[in-house]
Amino acid sequence: MERYGAPEGSLRESKRPHIYSSYMALLSDIIDAEPSSFEEAMEKQVWKDAMQEEYQFIMKNDVWDVVPRLERKSVVTSKWIYKIKHAADGSIEKYKARFMARGFSQKEGIDYEETFAPVARYTSIRAIMALTAKLGWKLHQMYVKIAFLNGVVEEEVYVEKPLGFKTHDRETHVCKLKKALYGLKQAPRTWYGRIDSFLMSLGFTKSKANPNLYSKV
Repeated sequence: MERYGAPEGSLRESKRPHIYSSYMALLSDIIDAEPSSFEEAMEKQVWKDAMQEEYQFIMKNDVWDVVPRLERKSVVTSKWIYKIKHAADGSIEKYKARFMARGFSQKEGIDYEETFAPVARYTSIRAIMALTAKLGWKLHQMYVKIAFLNGVVEEEVYVEKPLGFKTHDRETHVCKLKKALYGLKQAPRTWYGRIDSFLMSLGFTKSKANPNLYSKV
């Protein structure tokens, strides 16, 4: 038993507050529940299901073609990332698995050219919310699931196949990307280009002051 901080010649047990112990127990559960590797994730069915769901999204969006590995062509490494999404009350809402490209292994001028994508300005968001309150508008927020998988890749990019999903008689093959993956350096730019062209085709006008602000009268 650890004892510390007591005057010489006496013994005093150190006790942490109960709330501290509860917090550490909860933190330990969360850390233990989020795998740090593919091998660890394969030990639990919930993470297998999460990876299967992610893979189905990728297949549905026609993200890549499986092709033979070519000599003198760089191949971007990949990795599964695992995360637990919690509800407002702290309960587990969803187990999420994301198949990501390891962007740091990309080579500029070969795997990507431009990476910049504009980000919405908080001043514009606050202005819209103020106008909504003033004029009685209805405000709607929309979440685009797996948004980056909708961006079209212009460069010739090859990525390692995801662990756990084998292709018969094509074990040495790689994935030639048609759409962007999370972690890819050009992913934000490709997604912006896709949503920008879509909104413009619907008759929206882009603000000159903020390229992420569109309006339609």
